[in-house]
Amino acid sequence: MSYPSNITSTRAEKTRNRLLKSTESIFANRGFSGLTLREVAQRSQTNLASAHYHFGSKEAMVLEMLKSRVKPINQRRMECLQEAREKTGDKPLTTQQILQALILPIGEEIAKSTHSRETLAQLVARTFTEPARFIEKMHRKFFGDLCEIFMDELRRTHPHSEEEDLYWNLHLAISSMLGALAQHRRLKDFSKGNCKEEDTQEMIERLVVFASHGFEAGISK
Repeated sequence: MSYPSNITSTRAEKTRNRLLKSTESIFANRGFSGLTLREVAQRSQTNLASAHYHFGSKEAMVLEMLKSRVKPINQRRMECLQEAREKTGDKPLTTQQILQALILPIGEEIAKSTHSRETLAQLVARTFTEPARFIEKMHRKFFGDLCEIFMDELRRTHPHSEEEDLYWNLHLAISSMLGALAQHRRLKDFSKGNCKEEDTQEMIERLVVFASHGFEAGISK
């Protein structure tokens, strides 16, 4: 018995989505080395052949899962950058406008739900523990072009600054963002209850101000 192609396609897409969801859960908790195609297939209620069919390898499957997470955030970053350009016209953006376009979209993502906040924090934390080769490949695939777009904006804003200083300060701003996200779950205990981890908007606003002032202080030095 054969099924219409649209039904077959829908089933395949559902299977693929289940595989990606299981991949995200296992990777967030155990990292790349703790994940196997076989376990992902079992959790997704499918077989190993199906996992191979959809992704071909463990690395390809993890990268596709990360792409599904990162791509919407990067698209939103570009939208925020364009919105800032439209407001300023021909004038260069401020450092705060640039870093807000970089940081705000990930704040919007973690604000969607507790699950989204916790899962994304775990995924970000993995960037500190995964093998360098895998992290380098992930960076080139998802952030290489994006970083250069933001660097071009920073060059316009700080035309007399050295390239080395701009790269250093952007690196430190990004590291502050990643560290804040990875450690956000500990905020309540760290602050003895004075700060609420659920208040993601305040965290993002404070992070943008902190990173912007730090960036400009590094440039002036």
